[in-house]
Amino acid sequence: MADAPTYRPADDSGATTDPTMRPASPHRPVWRSRRMAVGLAVAALCLALSLVGVDLREVAGILRETRPGWLAAALAMVAAATWAKGVRWRLLLYPEGDGRPRHGDRPSLGSLRLANIWLAGAALNLALPVPRSGDVARAYLAGEAGGLSKAQALGTVAAEKLLDMAMLVLCFLLLPLLVAMPAELTARLPSLVALTLAFAAGAALLLWQRDRWLSLARWALSRWPSPWSLRLVGSLERGVDGLDALRSPRSLVGLALWSAVAWALSVGINNAVFLALGLPSSWTASLFVLVVLQAGVALPSTPGKVGVFQVLSRWALVFLGYSAAAGLAYGILLYLVSPVVYMVAGAFALAFESGWGRRLSIPEAPSFRDTQAR
Repeated sequence: MADAPTYRPADDSGATTDPTMRPASPHRPVWRSRRMAVGLAVAALCLALSLVGVDLREVAGILRETRPGWLAAALAMVAAATWAKGVRWRLLLYPEGDGRPRHGDRPSLGSLRLANIWLAGAALNLALPVPRSGDVARAYLAGEAGGLSKAQALGTVAAEKLLDMAMLVLCFLLLPLLVAMPAELTARLPSLVALTLAFAAGAALLLWQRDRWLSLARWALSRWPSPWSLRLVGSLERGVDGLDALRSPRSLVGLALWSAVAWALSVGINNAVFLALGLPSSWTASLFVLVVLQAGVALPSTPGKVGVFQVLSRWALVFLGYSAAAGLAYGILLYLVSPVVYMVAGAFALAFESGWGRRLSIPEAPSFRDTQAR
């Protein structure tokens, strides 16, 4: 007969001293975390604020007059903007232009596949109240799908964020020429410009003195030799590789062009929603709404951006002279056209990348080497 298990006595506090008897700390899923609880509370508060002083019957009446043709145009531009971001990401991943991955021997990822992965990451960013969780996920998915270093893929995500920050600053600087800016919005401009310039200067310094900074990192990590320090040095090198597209003037022109296309399509989506609701529209109002929503990402994150999106949309339209009911109706329809579509389509994209993609394949663009071989 096997010996009966023995237990060590508890100490004065009543806790057992046997490490095998100590319960493991449970891992809470995101939907049961404190961050989710806070996000839901903020969402409820923002929704309540968006409803203050609004006649819901007027909101319903405006939504009932939605024009299907302009709604379809808005959805088409959502798809086009997603594809444009896939094209831009491909320029960042393959700056040489031949489509060959730096690490690994798999075929290059085409713009359509990268747009699919971008969509999966965007869905996670929108749905989860965990900052930038989708960016980490899509770097991982791109690495798995394309045989790329995941650190390199994450470096391209950082470069992408820098490009979007620069576009936001340009829009911020353009708006005062077109419309009177509210003090609440202009107060954010100095910090945004400073952050963008600091980020750009840091990237430029890192690329200019790449070998020196990496040598310094190797020296610092060599003070604590361990297997993880060697892996960290390799990850740093691959991460800097992800910024290489910013070195080339030719690549920068292409990146700037596709960034402008993606942002112009986002303005077009906003304008199409104005037209779908039969509201007076203008490109200035559409650009203003885009800047307000982009600048509002610094607000506390809520699951699905519920509440924050609606209250910002209403605030923007009321400032432009629309009624509160029109502002809320606009926020509801734009939310359905953009964030909801991204989250639903992104859920399918994520399912494809995590499971279906092993059995199915999206056609990839041939690499320069493959074309020459033919």
